Amino acid sequence: MSTRDTIDGIADTPTINLTVVQGRVPDPNMEPARLVSVGDPLIYIWHLNSKAAAGIYGIWIKECSVEVEDGRRMKIIENGCSLDPVIVSNVQYPENNLQAFADGLAFKFPDVDEVWISCAVTTCLRKFDQLIVTNNTDYLCPKQPDCSKRMRRSVEGEKSTEIYSTDNLVHHKLRVIDQEVHTLPYQNVDDKTLRVFDGICMDSKIFAGTFAALATVYLVTITVASGFGLSIYRSQREK
Repeated sequence: MSTRDTIDGIADTPTINLTVVQGRVPDPNMEPARLVSVGDPLIYIWHLNSKAAAGIYGIWIKECSVEVEDGRRMKIIENGCSLDPVIVSNVQYPENNLQAFADGLAFKFPDVDEVWISCAVTTCLRKFDQLIVTNNTDYLCPKQPDCSKRMRRSVEGEKSTEIYSTDNLVHHKLRVIDQEVHTLPYQNVDDKTLRVFDGICMDSKIFAGTFAALATVYLVTITVASGFGLSIYRSQREK
């Protein structure tokens, strides 16, 4: 006796969200990063917005680019593979494509602080024991991307070979500022010299009194030494 049967059903296709957070913890519930400095550690997290659909659907990242308002654009991920490992890592798919994440570092274009991270993404059908596919397997979630072949970062202004609808695009806006320069207590030698002299300055009357006292002590010392030397000289002559 066979227990196999076919159950028909309709599941709403979920949408995918992109969340960028600071640090190295792939938690989409963390506060999204909005203001970062160049070189700050970031993590890109792509996740489904519906837990009910998570048992059926998975995530696949096609490509990601960084864009600025004046039109400059740089592709950083293609088919889940990093085009610049310094900027971002290869996309990883834990938990059978339920979410995806990639490590990265904050960077910016010259003279521009605000950048848009745009990714072309798609949902796919997760593979599980009860799923039987009889014909087309194009909608099944692929395995981890094969990034063994070194890929070059696309040049600025290169046109994508595939046109994605707005339903397939996710975005995250970042403001990236330069690292703060920690200045020294003294900006230059002259300033340092002035600060040193400011520390030992005193009132003019006190300075005059101190100078007079020192001069008096000096004269008294000279007088006493001269008198003592003269008395010794006379005593030796009398002998």
